[in-house]
Amino acid sequence: MIELNSFEIDYIIAEDVPLLDLTSLVLQLEGDGNISFVFRENGVVCGTEEVEKIFEKFNIEVLHKKRSGEFGRKGEEILKGRGKASDIHKVWKVSLNILEYMSGIATNTYNFVSKAKSVNPDITVSTTRKYMPFTKKLVMKAIISGGAVPHRLSLSDTILIFKEHLTFVGFENVVNNFERLKKKSGGKTIGIEVETKEEAFVCIEKGFDFVQLDKWHFEDIKQVVEFRNKLNSKTLIAAAGGININNVEDYAKTGVDIIVTTSLYWGKPLDIKTKIEKV
Repeated sequence: MIELNSFEIDYIIAEDVPLLDLTSLVLQLEGDGNISFVFRENGVVCGTEEVEKIFEKFNIEVLHKKRSGEFGRKGEEILKGRGKASDIHKVWKVSLNILEYMSGIATNTYNFVSKAKSVNPDITVSTTRKYMPFTKKLVMKAIISGGAVPHRLSLSDTILIFKEHLTFVGFENVVNNFERLKKKSGGKTIGIEVETKEEAFVCIEKGFDFVQLDKWHFEDIKQVVEFRNKLNSKTLIAAAGGININNVEDYAKTGVDIIVTTSLYWGKPLDIKTKIEKV
C-alpha cells in the first residue's frame, strides 16, 4: 500500500502546527489523555497508517486502529491513542482531516465500484490524473482502499495517445507504425483515445493494448465492444468522460473492461467524531 515518508508527514504537521499550539500553551494543559476517532456513519476507513505516523512524532501510543480498506459501521472506533494532553491537541485536527477526507474518497470509491460490478463483475474502475495538486499519494491510497486503481500514475508509466498528439503525428501514421512504437517503448502498454467507431475498429485490429472512448453514447460503445468480441481480440475497451455514480451502471452494462473517472476524488468527507478524555 502507498505510504507517506517522514518528510511528507513532517510537512503535513508543519502546516497546522508551524511553531506551537498557542491555545494549549496559554491554558497550560498538563497530564495524559486518550484520543479516539469514531465513525458517525458507515464507511471504508483510510488514512490510519498516516495518523499513526503523526502520533509517533509526538510519542502518542496507538492503542487500537483499523487498517485502511476495512469497512466500519456507525459507532465503531477507528483509531485510539494515548499521550500527553498538549500533544494530543496538536495532532487532533490534522489527524481528523486525513481520516475524514481519505475515508470519504475510499467510501465513495467503494460505492461506485459496487454499483459497476453489480452489472459487470469483471469491470475495473480507474481514476484519472485530475486530482488536487500535492494530494497524489493520499488520494491514490484512498481509491485503492475503496477498490479502484489508478488509470495512469504519471506520464512516465504508460503510453496514451490523445487527439492532441495526433495533431502533430497523424492518426494513420501512428496506426501504421504501431509495432514499431511498441518496440520503441520497450514493450510498454499503448492505448489510444479515438473519436469514431471506424478509428476504434482499426485500432482493435492493429492490436492496441486498450482503446479509450471519451463521452461516447452507450449504443456506440456497445458496438465497439461487440466488434472486439467478434475478433476475439485482447484489446481492452475503456469508457471515460462524465461518468459518475448516477450513470456508472449504464456504462458498465455496455460490456467495457474499464471505467475511467475523476468523480471519485470529490467524495464528501466521511463524518467522523473525535473523543478526547483525561486519564
